[in-house]
Amino acid sequence: MPYLVLTLLIILLIVVSLFLVRPNRRRDTRKFEKRPFAHRGYYDNEHGIPENSLAAFRRARAHGYGVELDVQLTKDGEAVVFHDDDLKRMCGSDGHVYDYSLARLRQFRLLRTPEQIPLFADVLRELGGMPVICEIKVPAGQDYRAICEKAAVLIDGYKGDICVESFDPRAVQWFRKNRPELIRGQLTMNFYKEPDYSFPMKVAMSELVVNVLGRPDFIAYGADTKETLGLKICRSFRPMMVAWTVTSQSQQETLLKQQYDTVIFEGYRAE
Repeated sequence: MPYLVLTLLIILLIVVSLFLVRPNRRRDTRKFEKRPFAHRGYYDNEHGIPENSLAAFRRARAHGYGVELDVQLTKDGEAVVFHDDDLKRMCGSDGHVYDYSLARLRQFRLLRTPEQIPLFADVLRELGGMPVICEIKVPAGQDYRAICEKAAVLIDGYKGDICVESFDPRAVQWFRKNRPELIRGQLTMNFYKEPDYSFPMKVAMSELVVNVLGRPDFIAYGADTKETLGLKICRSFRPMMVAWTVTSQSQQETLLKQQYDTVIFEGYRAE
């Protein structure tokens, strides 16, 4: 009897695990596969082309790359393209994007260049239909629904191929419910060595338990972190796999051989 109970518990655990980490049924993601995506645009911070700037997106378009970019909201509810949680590194100023109106943010310059923090709408216009991976940024304490709603309206009008991803599973879930036709992805990595997360959050994110919320079409996984059991289980359902952030051609080639479908890259000219 004890062996029967143990066997049943193991079977139950397997079934629950499969249910939790299962991604969406495989949809046609070929338009996002094989093409490298330039991380925050094809930027060169050392030579006056800042990340997530219009200049970086123009350069990516000129080289035929897709782009990965980050969207968050200003204090007055405008969707802008900016990655960091605060403005210090890129603008040399205190505070966060959500602390300032768009008009005030327009007074800042990216890495002391003429480039400004761009509107998401202006970036989409500049890209002119190039493939886009749009990361929905949800800073701590901010309303994920507000940024999702604003970004979705702009995405609706884009004429090219565009998909969304987020570390925040609530944002992925929002797009599942409100834009089910849009390809969506769960951003994650192996969080076990990250100090700023609770243990339950490390498990939920690292093992992709959060997939139960968003049922993502693809997994964007940290290329420099060890793959977890949850990721390997998820892989068995064959979702599209995206590796971030890849920093050399040799690493890109290795990852593509490891059943990644595409890469988000920076710091080299991807082929």
